[in-house]
Amino acid sequence: MKTDTDLVVQALMKVPEKQLLIIELVNRVRLKGGELDHEELLAIQPEVNLAVAEAKAYGTHTIRAVEALLRVPAVKED
Repeated sequence: MKTDTDLVVQALMKVPEKQLLIIELVNRVRLKGGELDHEELLAIQPEVNLAVAEAKAYGTHTIRAVEALLRVPAVKED
């Protein structure tokens, strides 16, 4: 019989690695005066909006997953 911990670990092992678009954008956009080039960001505004929305959704799902894990009762290993 699988324990809650076994089920959680099994579920986490199935989660694919995620490459967020916002990281790609930050790495792609030039720096200007120590900040991301605002003109370049403006030129790709729809892509920036999509990247921000994706990052927010991913963050929300991550918080929900953490909250679910915190509800799993802790057990001592023998």
